[in-house]
Amino acid sequence: MALNTRVFVSDVDNLGDGRYCAGMGVELIGFPIEASHKRYVSPDKFKEIASWLAGIKFAGELYESAEVNLEEYEAIDVLVTDNPALVNDLSKLGKPLIFRIKVENNLSEIEQQMSMLEQQVEMFQLEFEETLSEETLKQLKTFTEEYKILIAGGFDENSINDVLETVNPEGIALKGGSEVSVGVNTFDGLVEVIEAIEADEWD
Repeated sequence: MALNTRVFVSDVDNLGDGRYCAGMGVELIGFPIEASHKRYVSPDKFKEIASWLAGIKFAGELYESAEVNLEEYEAIDVLVTDNPALVNDLSKLGKPLIFRIKVENNLSEIEQQMSMLEQQVEMFQLEFEETLSEETLKQLKTFTEEYKILIAGGFDENSINDVLETVNPEGIALKGGSEVSVGVNTFDGLVEVIEAIEADEWD
């Protein structure tokens, strides 16, 4: 399965999400790997899930502390945080770093933050709660000409392809679903968006 853009799915804590993402062509899935997180994935659970998956990269999500033994998560390819205080330490661990930014203020402030962190951060994930306006899309387009950006939120299955065409981001970010029982997941819009960006095999 091929998709029209790179996709990162965060907050994965079960094999069902992992297998679905791998089968649909998602490039990267993220696991919360600090014990304080409500969806914490232990080293043993991570190894069990990762052993079933092929052709997909793994991210370790860290939001409160950089104290993690990556040797216990040896298949981790990328690190993710939203905490500026952790950037320096995480950037020294030898893994590409994705920095998540919740967009609440104007985008000029976001640009300043990205400029300050760009030497240590591989990619920025910009998270929106409100639907992306035409003006915001134009501003994001200027950002993607300078930074590698993942867009999270602000779109749905009906608007995602227009967003991709207008902004040309590095990719998009989605969240995994809760496993309400073994093998049964609540994907909360993830499936619809991924199906909307499936590449036409005849292109």
